[in-house]
Amino acid sequence: MIKEKSIMHETELITNFNKLTQSLQDRIQKEIIDFCNLNDRLGDNRPYQCPYCHKKTKMIKKGFARGKQRYLCMDCYHKFTYDSHMITSFLKIDVDEFVEICIDTLTMVPIHKTAKRLNRSIKCVFLNRHKFLSMLEKYLESEKIQLSGTIECDETYVLESSKGSSLKRRKARHRGEPSKFRGISHEQICIVTTTNRNEHEIFLAVGQSRPTKDIIQDTFKNNITQRSIIYTGGTDCYNLLAECKNCKVVHLKGHQSYNQVEHLNVVNHIYSIIKNKLAQYRGVAAKYINRYTALFVCMRRFMEMDINELYEKLAWMIRYPFAITTKALRNHNLFSFSLQE
Repeated sequence: MIKEKSIMHETELITNFNKLTQSLQDRIQKEIIDFCNLNDRLGDNRPYQCPYCHKKTKMIKKGFARGKQRYLCMDCYHKFTYDSHMITSFLKIDVDEFVEICIDTLTMVPIHKTAKRLNRSIKCVFLNRHKFLSMLEKYLESEKIQLSGTIECDETYVLESSKGSSLKRRKARHRGEPSKFRGISHEQICIVTTTNRNEHEIFLAVGQSRPTKDIIQDTFKNNITQRSIIYTGGTDCYNLLAECKNCKVVHLKGHQSYNQVEHLNVVNHIYSIIKNKLAQYRGVAAKYINRYTALFVCMRRFMEMDINELYEKLAWMIRYPFAITTKALRNHNLFSFSLQE
């Protein structure tokens, strides 16, 4: 009976497919071909180069490790699996499930919905989501983005959160409750955004309260090119960076000082996006804040892509040389902060 229902279902699909217009049939065929190519790419177990000597030399098969084909490099004689030093090397789930978690992370699907669809625990989805976020953070760091020309720099503040962990330094707050300290206090996390208006952007949490000149210089000195023009707000924390890079600083105090060229509209728009995304998450733990700022950068990069292009991009990104275990993930590159009494 089950087989008959399956055959009837397939027959019905073919019948309905033949009723479609030619343009719709072509579109469906293209979708199927794209997903088949993606499936072949995810199932490709052939290493392109040795992860140790990075040479495309002769590699021979050398048994199995954790159920994966192992290879031996005939140049440096290191043994490795096809995904050594990649994000998938320590996965406890299938690669296609991990890609689904990545897609859901980029499209803001709640964890409990992903866990229900994949029939996995919420903890499993949470840990794999943070593996993906850590990879994005490392990937953006390796790009060494250079901002030049007209650069907007400004900062926004989000309330420190200890979501998911016990509190020892302060009394707990109800969700949405403001800080007991007025203004910009040590309970506010400073997120600095820099952009050159050409879709080159850096979002980074740099500390608590207002940033100092030294912090700004140490954080962004390798990302700003010489002789650029920096548009910023009323703070003078960017002056030392501008002096070091021989840049001109224009302080824009309020919207009345804006014009068609001199403005901070791009970073102000980005700040509204960051605040909205964090509100959808109902806040994120402060120690993970830079993982999520990396996610927001990638969201803005990928927002024009359709689902097929997003799958293609992720199939390429998971081959980025970054591997991390679940144990190491707990303390990997966390944002450090120390609340004062």
